[in-house]
Amino acid sequence: MKSLLLSTFGTTEIVLVSVFGSLLLAILIYYCSVPFKSFLNALFSGCYIPSFKLISIKNRRLNTKMIVNAFIQAKKSKILISLNEIESLVVSGGNALNVITAMNLAKNAGLSLDFKTACAIEISSKDCLKQVKDAINSQVVEINDIRGFTIDKMEIVVNASCSVKLNLSKYLTGLGLDDLKGNIRAWIMENISRTKDSKLILNEPNQTLLANLDLRVVCQKSMYEVLDVNILSITTGRDLNAENEIKIAEKEKIYAQIEAERRKNAEEIKELQMKTKTEEMKTAVLQAEAEVPQALSQAIKEGRFSVMDYYKLMNLQADTALRRSIISENKKPINDDEGDLL
Repeated sequence: MKSLLLSTFGTTEIVLVSVFGSLLLAILIYYCSVPFKSFLNALFSGCYIPSFKLISIKNRRLNTKMIVNAFIQAKKSKILISLNEIESLVVSGGNALNVITAMNLAKNAGLSLDFKTACAIEISSKDCLKQVKDAINSQVVEINDIRGFTIDKMEIVVNASCSVKLNLSKYLTGLGLDDLKGNIRAWIMENISRTKDSKLILNEPNQTLLANLDLRVVCQKSMYEVLDVNILSITTGRDLNAENEIKIAEKEKIYAQIEAERRKNAEEIKELQMKTKTEEMKTAVLQAEAEVPQALSQAIKEGRFSVMDYYKLMNLQADTALRRSIISENKKPINDDEGDLL
């Protein structure tokens, strides 16, 4: 009996120790799985998060610290967001802490920004906080090298600037900054093309270029709101009238050169024709002179011309040549020395 009691007591003790040990081991394993730092941070911040929830977040390899800090900041800022919504944002690749900070900043600035819109902005731009800052603070955007021709064919080069603010409600559906700059550029170019005299633009730039600029129409489809537009500088470029005059003068010069060349060629052709005719006449004379001896020989053979007649002809030619030489000598001008001697 006594041995049976001891045996029974020993078995009960062993069972109790085993149960207690197993329970202690389970508790240790459970608390080792819980991220105690995040758990205590949420607990002492007055935002209790169940430990099993933190274990679930940790096992899914999510950023537990960021999720807990975002949840605490949301509660402190009185932003009604559940822990599951923050988890969904992190799973989608967004920065939950960045989104909560942006929503708190927008709330303090009097801007309307709900959690869904903030999440969409964060996922699309990867920087929701920066977009909210752009919606609070205006930024200056420069639009350079706006070119257009006035009615009097003078090119005007304009550099402008505009102050813009981001409209969060149109962020997902509105056009970007480049499209807004393109609209303003097109508007200014249209005003340049409607101006009759370029001097009006140079003297009164704001009245001519920005007179009918409707900012509501310009930013109607944009995610930005235009606060004002200013003209920074205006310069003149090409003068089409002067260019046309230069082109006309160049054409007239080319035509004149062509006409002069044509006349020169015509004179050269005429001179060449005269030389050709002269050569032909000289050739004819030479041919005629070559036929004279033959004709004389034939006339002598036929008896129509005697030898004495031939000698008389030769004497007549020699006498004629002598007379011509004497006449040419008499026609020479008299020198001063010879005049003094005379």
